[in-house]
Amino acid sequence: MSIHSLHFTGPDLGPCVLGQPMLAHYGETHIGTLDPVPVSRGGTQMRIEHFKPTDTESSRHLHKAKIGRVLLPMLVAFIAEHFSSITLVQISLARDIEGYGEGFRLAAERAAVLQAMGAGRILITPMPDTQRMGHFVVAGVWEYKQANLAALAATLQNEWAAFEERQAAAARGPSRKRRWFFARRPLNGGARWPRR
Repeated sequence: MSIHSLHFTGPDLGPCVLGQPMLAHYGETHIGTLDPVPVSRGGTQMRIEHFKPTDTESSRHLHKAKIGRVLLPMLVAFIAEHFSSITLVQISLARDIEGYGEGFRLAAERAAVLQAMGAGRILITPMPDTQRMGHFVVAGVWEYKQANLAALAATLQNEWAAFEERQAAAARGPSRKRRWFFARRPLNGGARWPRR
């Protein structure tokens, strides 16, 4: 599928409305909901904060391929294109990702994506109330200006290309070398590899 397969709708699958939940889709797959989407009283600022992934097999597969790294810049680009009143987007990324490994590695990746897309005031802070130790909140602010629009477009293309590579690798399955290793692995726990 193309990058245009990633799109957003309102709760009724109609157009998105500021202040209401936004649903993220990849083709026909509903991959998650941003709920709610707070907007400032003046209508010039909004906050991206609470994202809930859809608990389906197809959605889990996409999240395992890190579609979130594409979803974030795509969402900010969507906001910049469709809501001209919004000049500043506050971003707070705190969702724990099971099986991701070290929490700081996830935080560092999130901070790198924010920085690449032109966000400023990036802050990484520990999150004390979590099920997993070492979990962090990553926050930043993206402002609507030409330099940030260019950075956002470049990040979106780069993250989409990386996502496609991960998808292709997952479709190929384990590498030939890994398959050979498991095929040659001794069944007997005490057996040793033959020397050559």
